[in-house]
Amino acid sequence: MTSSSSQRDARVAARVLGTVSVLLFAVASCSSTLEPRSGVTLLVSNETCQAGHCDSLEVLAFPGEQPDTPGGYWSIDLGRITTPQACFTLPVTATFSVIGNRENGAVDTTTFTWNDAQALSLGTVPPAPTRLFANPSTNAFRPASAAGWRVTLPAETQVTSSSACAP
Repeated sequence: MTSSSSQRDARVAARVLGTVSVLLFAVASCSSTLEPRSGVTLLVSNETCQAGHCDSLEVLAFPGEQPDTPGGYWSIDLGRITTPQACFTLPVTATFSVIGNRENGAVDTTTFTWNDAQALSLGTVPPAPTRLFANPSTNAFRPASAAGWRVTLPAETQVTSSSACAP
């Protein structure tokens, strides 16, 4: 009985070990780390263009990790579009600092860093001296996962990969 029990335990252990090995291999095979990539471009089509006139829009990028600030979302200014299409080069990295004062008068600064291997969404606002309460209107994407991207703003919510454009 002991021999039969030992053999059964050995078969169960081998089966479990085999299953665990397959699962670990699958996880390792599917896991990949995306590295930041320079030169990633974004082709924006201006949906406001009608009869030869286009509204001027500020194109903003919103990192996926957002601090809780009273002024709304942290954004990266990609530039202004005044024509039917414009090509922007996305930054490889950007930082945002939140500066506060403690009750004892000490200055407290927290810096948030984004890179193009992390999630990003897009949005537009009319040119204005402030971008308070601007927000994203597109899906999140990871810029470093393709050489180029395209979107029609402000209408589309889907940013799609494409070949690089020439800024």
